[in-house]
Amino acid sequence: MAIYVMADLNEEVGGTNGHAVWTSPETAFMLTHLANLVARDTKTCSGFKKVHLNTCAKAVNEKFRTMKTGEQVKNHLKTQQRKFAKMTKLRNGWDEDNFIITLDEEHYNDYVKGHKADAEFLNRRLPNYGEMRTIFGNSMATGKFAKNSNSALGTEEANTENEDLNANTVSELNANGESEATPSLSNQGATSSASKPKKARIGGDEEDGLIAVISRVGDRLAEAIEKACAAPPPQPTNDLPDDLFNMLINLLGFDAAQLNLYYQYLVANKDIGRAFYNLPFDHKLMWVAMFVSERFPGQ
Repeated sequence: MAIYVMADLNEEVGGTNGHAVWTSPETAFMLTHLANLVARDTKTCSGFKKVHLNTCAKAVNEKFRTMKTGEQVKNHLKTQQRKFAKMTKLRNGWDEDNFIITLDEEHYNDYVKGHKADAEFLNRRLPNYGEMRTIFGNSMATGKFAKNSNSALGTEEANTENEDLNANTVSELNANGESEATPSLSNQGATSSASKPKKARIGGDEEDGLIAVISRVGDRLAEAIEKACAAPPPQPTNDLPDDLFNMLINLLGFDAAQLNLYYQYLVANKDIGRAFYNLPFDHKLMWVAMFVSERFPGQ
């Protein structure tokens, strides 16, 4: 997987700590660190404790020679949570294996015209989605993030948009406070107000086809939300994959003692072992590196 080196343009304000700019590798490392804590049942129902945020900041600082604080980690985590909320709501055409939301060219072009801020989530691999899902779980499909089958894809609650730090909002208000017409997957052909010239009436067959498309989008979105809200299946009781040790011992950059100790840790924590086995290669390296840095400080 390509490593992104551009900085995250969303800057978080950490109280008196000032602004913190996060690069993509720093964000990936932070999310991996916190996802590992969740795998150990460290996260509470109200989020991460201050000590865990401070520990994460320390790990980021040691890895990238930065000066992040626990408060800045907390604020950056909120930014990632907002991104994860958008990813969850845009999961039409979802590719579970590669974490990609796929739209055909016509729908993509029409949708992005009115929702420029969502373009970064469409037709490309969503970096760090696996870690976000581990951290935030199914909470994005409940409460203020819940969507029903009649909700238009791309619409958002006002309070969510007010919190967004990105200057590109999903929709804009005109001078009279009325919503301007922006094309989306469910409202193409609509006009922004009654005062504008009426468009020609859509033919019967075309109108039926449009209704069918909207219905399919609503049904697929409802199905995705239903799956997200469903209780997770019970963890399998079987042992770790047979080739886990061979895969682990062949990772470059670590000595045999370090890898053997990490394998003992995975054997003692089979849930984490199975999660580690299914990670992309670069994330496996980050998990092992983080473990080694904790157990072998200074190496």
